Amino acid sequence: MFPYLRLARGYRPVDLCRWLLTAVASAAVAALLLRALGWALTVPPVPIGHPGPGTHPAGPLPSAVAARLLWCLPPLAGVGYLAAAWARSAPLQQPERVAGLLAAGFGQRRLRVLLAVEIALACVGGAVLGLLGFLVLRAHLLELLPDGRLDPALGARNGLPIAGTATLLSTVPLVGGLAAAAAVRPALLRPPDEGDVTQRRPSVLYLVAAVLVPLFGTLVELAAVRRGATTTALLGGALALVGLGLAMPALLYATGMALAWRHPHPVRLLAGRGLQAGAWQLGTPIAVLIVSLTGGAVAADRLGLSPGPLLTVEGALIVLCVLGALLTRMAELSVSRRRSYAPLTRMGAPGALLRQSAALRGGMATLVALAAGGGAAALAAALSS
Repeated sequence: MFPYLRLARGYRPVDLCRWLLTAVASAAVAALLLRALGWALTVPPVPIGHPGPGTHPAGPLPSAVAARLLWCLPPLAGVGYLAAAWARSAPLQQPERVAGLLAAGFGQRRLRVLLAVEIALACVGGAVLGLLGFLVLRAHLLELLPDGRLDPALGARNGLPIAGTATLLSTVPLVGGLAAAAAVRPALLRPPDEGDVTQRRPSVLYLVAAVLVPLFGTLVELAAVRRGATTTALLGGALALVGLGLAMPALLYATGMALAWRHPHPVRLLAGRGLQAGAWQLGTPIAVLIVSLTGGAVAADRLGLSPGPLLTVEGALIVLCVLGALLTRMAELSVSRRRSYAPLTRMGAPGALLRQSAALRGGMATLVALAAGGGAAALAAALSS
């Protein structure tokens, strides 16, 4: 705890903003989990099998309770993804502090634990905040809404089980801490001159999989839609979406290679090589965002769910977490590019050259993302038809 507090004393405003956003996302997930628990605590006023006039015919079935808990898994996974991205970016954006801790004998294992505890504490703060809000609603909702319209979602007429509440809330910091610890690799904790790696090139097997998987999934989906096989169409669509996410880094890499093809001028060369170097960091969060939005839309359509407050909160939370991870990856790339472009600046390269290459690189990445999003939307439309 004390090393963590010493590390937190040097936080910049950006680091505090990340900590706060992690806590807010964790509070929202905790509220969703507690809502599922409150609904499970709702007890019918008469025994099951003997419904009376004006009463509930039955209490919540175990399958229905499990289904409501399963709906909490996507935002919980989003918080874990965000925690992993931010834990991974901490050593890259503050290498001097990490190098100081390592030089002081802190060790890579203890430093990974430190970063995981940092994220876990943010998740704990958010979970506690969500619990306090849930308890306040339970305490005052019956006075504000005597008709009990939201009572089934809060279980306000029954006591909260301490063990069940603690178990549900502990999943948020547990997922966040484990994701953060798994994301911080030993290579990220080395000094920058030792931690730099060569540009990653996609293997032939990866390129073949990136082409064949989405193509095969699309063909299966279209054939199943024509025959009216709903289950097969959903499986084919899911395979096509996964393949699209798999192909996103390869698409960015191929776009960068096309920019630097033959004899490019300096703007094209810098933009193409920069896009190739950042294809893996940018491709994964972009793919996760596209797959999450498309998969959520298809799931809501197939299950016949109306866009209510719960789905809106869950969708906004997932999008917020993925966008946070994407912005974090962009910040990582910005730090590495500043280090790579430092020799060009010292040699007197004009600033307009770097700005134009950055604009070209960003524009091409946006076009690739929009094209992939359009393909995913077409797959979703085929599934919905």
